[in-house]
Amino acid sequence: MQRKLWIAVASALAALPAASFAGTTLLNENFNELTPMLTATSVGEFSAIGGTNVDIVGGALFGSLCVAPESGNCIDLDGSNGNPQGILRSNSAFSLVPGVNYYLSFDLIGSQRGLTTSATVTFGSYDKVFTLVSGDVTSGVVSDQLITVSAPTTAYLTFASNTPGNVGTLLDNVVLSSAPATSVPEPATLGLLGLGFAGLGLRRRRRA
Repeated sequence: MQRKLWIAVASALAALPAASFAGTTLLNENFNELTPMLTATSVGEFSAIGGTNVDIVGGALFGSLCVAPESGNCIDLDGSNGNPQGILRSNSAFSLVPGVNYYLSFDLIGSQRGLTTSATVTFGSYDKVFTLVSGDVTSGVVSDQLITVSAPTTAYLTFASNTPGNVGTLLDNVVLSSAPATSVPEPATLGLLGLGFAGLGLRRRRRA
């Protein structure tokens, strides 16, 4: 009997990490499902706003620009024709709440065409400018940037070019996820733990 109770407690404890840290993917866009084209205003989970446009490059259409860590298609934040200084914004606004950790990842690399470019990334409290020389493929790569809020906030994810003309920073592999900021065991797991410890206590009292 005691052995079974210990097994039950151990099983409950083993289940805690899975119950506590399960994350949710809110946005995942690598642009590979899109058809490469110039002067694009709709690009998967994002849209160019303010009358701007971007270029979807890859394959036969400037595919050599999407160098590692980017792959497949990527986005030139400076489009072609019209107002090419792109402001790329997520199609959906995200409701950010206290007590949740939000994690932002993306690849921003240099233009690969000899020009230094600049872009600003904003999301909630995150607001950062990246200035990248042409061959820079590391300084603009962000992995799991932690973002939290102290009050309910509605935010779009935005990538905005600061470089005039049609040669801009290149963007790829955008991921936004969330996870509880604190470990909160599920009620069923708490109940199992309670029963296990109560049983062990009763067993010891009977022996005494």
